Amino acid sequence: MATDATGGDMTPTGGDTEDDASAAATSHDEAASPPIDAAVPPGSVARFRSAKGPSAPFWIAFLLGILAVIVFALSASALFVFAIGVALAFFLVPVVNWLERRGWKRWVAAIVAVATTLLGALLGLALVIIVVVTQGVRLVEELPSILDQMGADYRAAVLPDWLRAGLDTIIASVQDNLAGLDQGAVVAGLIGSTLSLVGGFFAWMLLPFFLFYLLTDQPTMSQNFYARVPAPWKDNVSTVLTILVGNVAQYFRAEFVVGSIVFLMVTLGMLAIGYATGASLLMEFAILLGVIAFVMELVPQIGPILSYIPALLVAIPGGIPAIILVSVYYFVVFNIEGSILVPKLEGRMISFSGASVLVLIALGFALGGIIGAILALPLASIVRDVFRHFFDQAVQESLVFEPAPATAGSDQRTST
Repeated sequence: MATDATGGDMTPTGGDTEDDASAAATSHDEAASPPIDAAVPPGSVARFRSAKGPSAPFWIAFLLGILAVIVFALSASALFVFAIGVALAFFLVPVVNWLERRGWKRWVAAIVAVATTLLGALLGLALVIIVVVTQGVRLVEELPSILDQMGADYRAAVLPDWLRAGLDTIIASVQDNLAGLDQGAVVAGLIGSTLSLVGGFFAWMLLPFFLFYLLTDQPTMSQNFYARVPAPWKDNVSTVLTILVGNVAQYFRAEFVVGSIVFLMVTLGMLAIGYATGASLLMEFAILLGVIAFVMELVPQIGPILSYIPALLVAIPGGIPAIILVSVYYFVVFNIEGSILVPKLEGRMISFSGASVLVLIALGFALGGIIGAILALPLASIVRDVFRHFFDQAVQESLVFEPAPATAGSDQRTST
């Protein structure tokens, strides 16, 4: 680049840092910009120029960005419906653009996309509510008998005294908690949650209209936005928006596909195991267990493991064969999901280490509950990629190349 972000001269001015360019290059990911030492001219050395503070427009944009984040955080509950609309637009804009390129009027393509999405969402929501309410209530009713059978099997088992004493303490604590569980309250809670969704129907009625206008006006909005971005910032703004939209869309698209595959695997597997072992509860709750697996897939690492717990409880009345088959089958599903589906469909999006993922989920859950845990990974990937972009750019723009100092041997050869 010939000028910096403020239009200043980028001619070499030297610097105080003596770090070798190759050392700087090794600190970057392969997906970042090319290694710094690859651009060093022969007979030259790379140095960092003196650091220069950000420009005034940068600080104005930075402070306005912080203010916008605070406003959105404080009004998150009121803006939730619109956030859903923006998220859906990530997936629908390419569809509308595709239809427009094939001769459709944009407003017609937007209506078709919104109507199809709304119809699919209503059908899916209705099915989920039916499964969760009917089978969920039935599972709560069966839970005491399942626990009683677990207790009978436990009392008949031959265990060391130290192990039995520890398990007795745990079982007593669980029984005390379940003793206060009111099935009527659970059913009332499910019905209340359903009614709260219906009560917010009028608020959700705004979503189709908001989504329609968003899809229709997207080209004009994008053009007007970029027209108002200062010229030196256009490349950076475009890169940041590409990272934001690409990471979010890629992550949730991949999560939906992976979750759908896991849903089918769990549902069909429970039906087969229930039929083979005579465990009727596995066949009765197969769809519910599949839905649980689909939802838990949104929580990386620990979500699929948590989905195994209700399946194990449902398998207990089927006896030891059902328990063993369910455990082995879920182990196979975990391995297929973790070693094949996630790497193939989510790619480098889940390039965090396992320990980092758990820390990010814990932070997200502490800050935003289950929604925060779901959003923790895509938001962290956005921060990571944006930081890499600007850090690598700052390093590249800070480097100047100077003639390499002559060595003693070369001086002697020159004098002779």
